[in-house]
Amino acid sequence: MPDPSVAQVAAYMGAGIAMGMGAIGAGVGEGYTAGKANMALYRQPGAADAVIKNMLIGQAIAETSGIFALVVAFILIFGVDFTDAGIVKAAALLGAGFAMGVGALGPGVGAGLAGGEASQGIGRNPIRGPMLTQVMLIGQAVSQTTAVYSLVVALILIFVV
Repeated sequence: MPDPSVAQVAAYMGAGIAMGMGAIGAGVGEGYTAGKANMALYRQPGAADAVIKNMLIGQAIAETSGIFALVVAFILIFGVDFTDAGIVKAAALLGAGFAMGVGALGPGVGAGLAGGEASQGIGRNPIRGPMLTQVMLIGQAVSQTTAVYSLVVALILIFVV
């Protein structure tokens, strides 16, 4: 007979891994963006409005992978039926946490790098702000695709396996 407590432990560990690693990626990316925005404001205080707007947009997108990790963590904690859950289900739940957690690291940092460099570029040449923000958004959208893939795999592991 399957032991549901093994699956519960795996789900809770997976939730912690997903959220812990997801927070690292988003936090590093957002911090980098803020740091580069501060450097831009030091260089060009007159461009404060454009730099701050760009920084906040960049940080919001860098947070996306952290939000995905939070969703997976909540599902693992509150949304799993542990009745008749055996070792395979336990492995799938732990794998879902790893998939989302590790999958959130790169996109969070990558989106933050794009946001930070765009903020710094606005500080160097404020007239190019709209173009820099547009390129930043495209780059961040592409960098977040792997977080979406990780989310899809995590959800499959939770609900299909």
